Amino acid sequence: MRRELSVYYSPSCAFSMGTVAFLLGRGADFRLVNLDEDAARRARLETRLAGRKLETPTLEAGQDLHVAPSLSQLKKLLEAWGLPPQAAPHQKLKDAKKR
Repeated sequence: MRRELSVYYSPSCAFSMGTVAFLLGRGADFRLVNLDEDAARRARLETRLAGRKLETPTLEAGQDLHVAPSLSQLKKLLEAWGLPPQAAPHQKLKDAKKR
């Protein structure tokens, strides 16, 4: 089942950037939210976590919230979310190359 995917990240976090690269490589469509620049979104996520530590990257799909998933967890999430398990060119990357 496809769901809208949001990735909450920090540009200084290597794990965040690795997750973004992994998702792009799989052709996933997602919205990036920089938590360093969005204090309101950070506060909302911290409230949802109810005392658990907010780490980046945090992925949100529907009501599902996944804090700093491992690569194996991320692969399982892709499958559950209906995203391709294998690398595929991402439309945004294709469009960027045309410019």
